Amino acid sequence: MKVLADYRVSSGKQAQSGLGLMAQRTAVEAFVESQGWELVSSHTDAGISGKTPAQKRPGLKSALGELATGKAEAIVIAKIDRLSRDTLLQLTIEKTLNQIGAKLISVAGEGTEDNSPSSTLIRHILAVVAANEAAMVSVRTKAAMDAARSKGIHLGRAPYGFSVLEGHLIPNMLFPNVEAVLNLRETPNQKGKQNSYNTIAQIMNEIPNQADTNWTTNRVFNIIKRWKSKEALLEQYPQ
Repeated sequence: MKVLADYRVSSGKQAQSGLGLMAQRTAVEAFVESQGWELVSSHTDAGISGKTPAQKRPGLKSALGELATGKAEAIVIAKIDRLSRDTLLQLTIEKTLNQIGAKLISVAGEGTEDNSPSSTLIRHILAVVAANEAAMVSVRTKAAMDAARSKGIHLGRAPYGFSVLEGHLIPNMLFPNVEAVLNLRETPNQKGKQNSYNTIAQIMNEIPNQADTNWTTNRVFNIIKRWKSKEALLEQYPQ
């Protein structure tokens, strides 16, 4: 029997490391060989959520297209949750496969051995379990991030003009022109008033021979606002 393989990992880190994809590929290829089948093609969706619709997953979309043309008779996956982590999406994909006369085969079995009522029940139960696990991961991740924020821990990349040290945003004067932005805000203009964030951004973009000319009102605002709120940390983390 001619088959094709479909692989998926959801996170960017998994996609970059290649370990998750490698494990799936090893399992699928060994299984296909043990069955004496011919693996005609492989399709991969790296860094794509299991909740993403099939039409927005290049790998799965390509695999379904090849199955529809009769290039292969079945799609082989390492586990059901690699195909989808959304119950409705799982059912939709299965319906599409039934319509084109193709089989869904999981290396782990998981009720893909046939389309009997009991096997179908197993597949659908596992689809619900996978969807629930995805929801729980989301809840746990949000709770962990909220807890970190409540402790003043900065998550993600540091904004322009700052560095992250021990989880805290620290003003960093080594960034080009940060000092100039602060001085423009503190120095009154010709009318004796503070320069607006928009005015400062315009002035910064007009400075000749600078590598960075992407000064925006939002960047200026964030530098000035965050700098004032973080100045006390400079005493704790001197540069």
